[in-house]
Amino acid sequence: MESDGLSPDRYSRVIQQLRQIRADLILLTEKYVETHGFNNMNFDPPGGSATMGSGSWAEMATEERLLANISAYMVLEKQLMQVIAEQGESLLEEESDLHEGLRGMLMKVSALRAQLEHLGGTMGLKECAGDTDEVDRPSGSVFEMKVRGYHLLNELSVWAVRSLRDLRKLQREREKLVSQAEASAESSEL
Repeated sequence: MESDGLSPDRYSRVIQQLRQIRADLILLTEKYVETHGFNNMNFDPPGGSATMGSGSWAEMATEERLLANISAYMVLEKQLMQVIAEQGESLLEEESDLHEGLRGMLMKVSALRAQLEHLGGTMGLKECAGDTDEVDRPSGSVFEMKVRGYHLLNELSVWAVRSLRDLRKLQREREKLVSQAEASAESSEL
């Protein structure tokens, strides 16, 4: 086990969790598009929390990226709660499987955020002080609410991919540190 309390398995479990979320998001987005009839529509993505430029992202330390991931999932989790409330009000009874899919995704995103917070805590990172206020219910037509839900699912997909890359990088860095520490310990025993 690593000296900082993080086993390689913990990283692998979070990475697997992210892969599953990404796969589920693909299916959920397809279901969302089909249910709402967005099949042939092209939407310009709004500027969301996943829009941080790749240049500034590349300059961040891995630990900073982890904190940015945690913050993003806090916001995305709240936005997903809002979408679920909006969709619950407008979905028909025969569309309940989409609503269940959205609620299932909320549980997965909440669990992921908790795992990322735990990783950050065991690494000694300062706890993320996310905005604890509820997301305001924006006004708009039912169509606009549906489009916001679509954009949110896409943003979650972007963050899932970004988080996978960040966790893999963090895992490699931690494995390298552990190998170096083990080599150092072996050489000092000689």
